[in-house]
Amino acid sequence: MALAGIVLSAFSLRLAVSGVSPVLDRVREDVALDAASTGLLAMLPTLGFALTGFLTAAAMRRISLEALLAIASALAAAGLIARAASSSSGPFLAFSLLIMIGLGIGNVTLPPIIKKYFREHIAPLTAIYSMLLGLSTAAAPFFAVPLADAAGWRFSVGSWAVFSLAALIPWLLMWVSVRREGARAASSVAPDPAQATVRPWRSPIGWGLVLLFVGTSSNTFSMFTWLPRVITSYGFSEHQAGLMLAYYAILGIPVSLVVPLLVRRLSRTTGLGLTAVALYALGYLGLLLWPTTQWGPLDAVWVWITIFGLAQASFPLALTLINAHTRSTAGAGALSGFGQGVGYLAGCVGPLIFGLLFTWGGSWWTSFGYLWLMLIALTAGVLLTGRRRFLEDGVATDRTVQE
Repeated sequence: MALAGIVLSAFSLRLAVSGVSPVLDRVREDVALDAASTGLLAMLPTLGFALTGFLTAAAMRRISLEALLAIASALAAAGLIARAASSSSGPFLAFSLLIMIGLGIGNVTLPPIIKKYFREHIAPLTAIYSMLLGLSTAAAPFFAVPLADAAGWRFSVGSWAVFSLAALIPWLLMWVSVRREGARAASSVAPDPAQATVRPWRSPIGWGLVLLFVGTSSNTFSMFTWLPRVITSYGFSEHQAGLMLAYYAILGIPVSLVVPLLVRRLSRTTGLGLTAVALYALGYLGLLLWPTTQWGPLDAVWVWITIFGLAQASFPLALTLINAHTRSTAGAGALSGFGQGVGYLAGCVGPLIFGLLFTWGGSWWTSFGYLWLMLIALTAGVLLTGRRRFLEDGVATDRTVQE
């Protein structure tokens, strides 16, 4: 049951994020989204993830993980259905934020639920979880336009509620079971060696994870928002730009499968993280210098997208390190909430700054210069989290509070 819930939740966590942009022009016409509203819409995913990062970590002390995931699925499903029925920009944005709050709760809660039920299989479960995130990120834009052509944009953006509703079922059943068995029976599924509330902000590991999420979210969300615009500015068609965005999203799938398994085998993850940083930097440089170069029948732009697309390895790295650096479910929950909460809060302005810098400077070099600055944050995060150690060993805990 837990495995079914993890799989369904993981697949549903990105559908609503990437499923609107391909049909955004149709949405704008019907709900009167102006430029400011469109910019706010682009910020809502990371803003919602940031807000729920803080709130979910606190809620874990009082509410079971199963209950939180049931609530997350219910909020996302309700928001998706209500957003599809919206007739003006205000409700559309409000329900979009509700969706992102639901998805954000799932973001924070899935790593500790994996640790709770699959302590001996964290790496493969995290690989599956990360892979499903990448798969859903690519699937939504791939199917969005055909669904809209067949039944309208409202059906297209609302249909993803099916997966959130499907995820709700196992978590509701498990929540009922947990309530019946009591807290002690629920925690016996995978007992933790440390029953304590951990304060990750007192540890370099906590701040290192924050920097990993800051650097990763700033880069990836800027690309998901602006890559088609960058590509079309170099003379490619909208269709080609859409294909390149889908290709960029697909590249996140193989690295999501491989990275968690590598982390399990490596004594230090510094080299893996710095490789991702180098791929981001090199891919961006190539895109700016030689965007329209032809290598035989191949447009060089595909090579540059491949290079910085593989750099998305920094995201499954950050997710995997949540469990790799904690001994307990409570520790994983605290680190997940802190890292994603602060990290996404700082990263939510990434797409906005990227666009503003292009508007002010008239060149993509200024926009990508901002992303190169964010790679400094990513590098610092890689260095702080690279050594194998545990959060609970180096921070103060409150043992009067049980998980």
